[in-house]
Amino acid sequence: MKIVILLLSLSFDLYAATLSVMTPCDEPLLFRHSFHLGAEGSNVGKQTISTLTQLEIPFEGTEQGISSIFNTPTGLDAVEVISDTEMNAYGWCYSVNGFEPGTYPDEFSIKQQDSILWWYGFAKYKGGKWITQCTPSHERKDSEFCKNLQF
Repeated sequence: MKIVILLLSLSFDLYAATLSVMTPCDEPLLFRHSFHLGAEGSNVGKQTISTLTQLEIPFEGTEQGISSIFNTPTGLDAVEVISDTEMNAYGWCYSVNGFEPGTYPDEFSIKQQDSILWWYGFAKYKGGKWITQCTPSHERKDSEFCKNLQF
């Protein structure tokens, strides 16, 4: 797997917020970007779309949710079937200051000095129930899904 690591705007301004994205099947950051919020504030979704657009990083999604960053699989290509009763569905998850709010990105307000982290994770479906959400995919880097991921 080919991994490109971009570290952008690493100035540690005490009043800046940051947005970081982890690699899908390993732990390093793909990039980290510092930014200042306007007086009106922002939310995770709005700031993520703004940053990805500004940095010309390919993505699919809206302020309500991100389905792909750097061309990660979406739809059926983001599903790992393990058996007739078990699967992992992959997608992008976020936290703010280490807290996973469990809300859509456009519903979580951010402020100066907040740190947003996006990671590629999966939800596990087993025996007719969704049993996990947002488990980081890098925890399963030996999975067939990560082996087949061109990144």
